[in-house]
Amino acid sequence: MRGRAFVAMVALLACFFAAIALPFVHRYHLPLQSAVGIYSCFLLLLVLVLAPGMTDTRQWIQSRIVDPRKLVLLPLVWCLPYLLYAAGTANLRWIALARLVVVGAALPVIYRLFPVRDLTRFAWQDLAAAVWLIAVLLAHQLTGIWNVPANLDFMGRLFLVCIASWSWVFLRPVPGLGYEFVLSAKIVRSAAWNFGLFAVIAIPSSLALRFTQWNPLHTGLLAFCTAFLEIFLFIALLEELFFRGFLQTLISHNLRDARTAQILISCLFGLFHILHAPFPNWRYVLLASVAGWFYGSAFVKSGSLMSSALTHAMVDTVWRTFFSKS
Repeated sequence: MRGRAFVAMVALLACFFAAIALPFVHRYHLPLQSAVGIYSCFLLLLVLVLAPGMTDTRQWIQSRIVDPRKLVLLPLVWCLPYLLYAAGTANLRWIALARLVVVGAALPVIYRLFPVRDLTRFAWQDLAAAVWLIAVLLAHQLTGIWNVPANLDFMGRLFLVCIASWSWVFLRPVPGLGYEFVLSAKIVRSAAWNFGLFAVIAIPSSLALRFTQWNPLHTGLLAFCTAFLEIFLFIALLEELFFRGFLQTLISHNLRDARTAQILISCLFGLFHILHAPFPNWRYVLLASVAGWFYGSAFVKSGSLMSSALTHAMVDTVWRTFFSKS
């Protein structure tokens, strides 16, 4: 049976997050219809995130969007999870739906009207796509769309992963993107090695800079693993897809120097943390730039975003569990 790995992964994640969602449902006294709508939205977003990263589903999708006329349907497909959410919560807002359509349509329009000729190099179309995605994040265009029963902004991050992954796997293929949801000994070793090297540098330096402090939260192994998976899906995956899979890969070809590109993207990654309080947060910029180097190394050595995203997620989880000031 084709697609068994995809079905198994979706089923596993569905069961895991269903267990996590139960306390959430009880806390907010959600009626069954709302709970089903919210969870169905989340699950469909996960399906859309995973589909381009699995061999069988990627090939199945590719065979059905060869016709360029079908590309106009992609933003509508990406908006289906919101419609499930809106139906379940009775919270359909046309302005919110319009924002999702506009955000989702930009990259297909750019890459459809102005195809990239050399897929290995960073082109002006890629710059336009990057600026658009950054603007969406900085302008908080996806904030407040999923707001029942509380702010569910992690849905917006999954939505952006959908847009970016489908665009750079199908619409404008990025050679070496590394968007593959597979694990291997090489991927795990690369992630563990780069996490260890960064920890040796980051722990003493962050303590010396008073960016962190020893403040262990005794939450247990299950809570640690849950936090790790959430950070992986809602933070690390999007950032690694953008900075490492997209920018670092393409700019390496433009500069014809992988190391210089890695340094450049690491610094750019660090600079994006300057807005964290207290602004301008130069300590965060410095440490994030160093972290970006090791995330980039994990990506280069393994050829997979899984490795850099695993490294990224472990760094953030350890930081929040043992060294957070808050």
